[in-house]
Amino acid sequence: MKHKSSLRRTFLTQATTAAVVLPTLLKTDSAHAVPPTEVNVAPKPAMDWIKPNGLKRGDTIALVAPAGPADRTLVLAYKKQMEDIGFRVQFDERMLDRKQEYLAGTDDQRVEELNQAIRNPQVRGIFPVRGGFGLTRILDRVDFEALRRDPKVVTGYSDITAFHLANARLSRVISFHSPMPMSNLARADLPEYAFANRSFERMLLVSKFPKSMIGEAIEVPQGHQVKTLHGGKSQGRLLGGNLTLVCSTLGTRYAIEPKGAILFLEDVHEEAYRVDRMLSQLRLAGVLDSVAGIVMGRFTYKSPADELKITSVVDEYMKRVRCPVITDFPVGHVPENATLPFGANVEVDADSGKLIVMEEPCVR
Repeated sequence: MKHKSSLRRTFLTQATTAAVVLPTLLKTDSAHAVPPTEVNVAPKPAMDWIKPNGLKRGDTIALVAPAGPADRTLVLAYKKQMEDIGFRVQFDERMLDRKQEYLAGTDDQRVEELNQAIRNPQVRGIFPVRGGFGLTRILDRVDFEALRRDPKVVTGYSDITAFHLANARLSRVISFHSPMPMSNLARADLPEYAFANRSFERMLLVSKFPKSMIGEAIEVPQGHQVKTLHGGKSQGRLLGGNLTLVCSTLGTRYAIEPKGAILFLEDVHEEAYRVDRMLSQLRLAGVLDSVAGIVMGRFTYKSPADELKITSVVDEYMKRVRCPVITDFPVGHVPENATLPFGANVEVDADSGKLIVMEEPCVR
């Protein structure tokens, strides 16, 4: 048997060799290395929510494409629409031609464009032109610290949910789950999009603000009936968005913080079994038991049969929770898509089917 000191020397020699070899084995080829995430840090526990300034004539709005490819005709139409009412609109002309499969360019191009808008002190509003897919690929490279230092109005829905969720964790700036130029806003002249544009302007444009937003119920289209599944009233910060993205970010540092929140959800063209799976994931993760209230938006479908199945699934899960719940709220991938203040204090009054804003979402 070897002496103990001999064994110790052998062990130390092997450990030293491993210490030299292991980094070499783990080293990533520089051409494929992921850039360091220096700009993306966790929030301080006591970080307060802050508000951007409301948008007024003369302000500069940056149009960006951090997810799917832009449509030239719709983007240019929206640019003119906003310029006609007194706003300055800027974007990189190359954005209109950028395309990499289902993305609006490379990750580097998309995150650089977004960060330039965030860091530009002249820009007061950042409007993603569309959703699609792509935000989760670049979330860890977005400069949320810069947004915290200089709060701006950031809008969008669908895949932009990922930005809203990460922003809620890392910068705590109230943002806006809203229509986008390519989905609703560039079609303001069409009657079916009038509500979406009115809701958007009422929430964000100083010239359209009501006297006070405090105690103001989010408008619903005339004749639209919001349904009550569980009565009662509750207050909390409004968090959520696209169900797929809420689930996709669970387990990451961008995940929703559900305790005491008012959760809102919507999705598009998902099969009933997939909606079932995702709601099950939220239940198992404790999200549905932690929130103070739930607002279920619109779940668009491919066929009438899908509508019945999805409605049944949603109702089944929502009837199990013990907080106020309203369903069929006008938010989601539909023409009548209301703008919601993401992160603001709100109240769900399920008895009357209302979602009420309890603070000014923007600085007036």
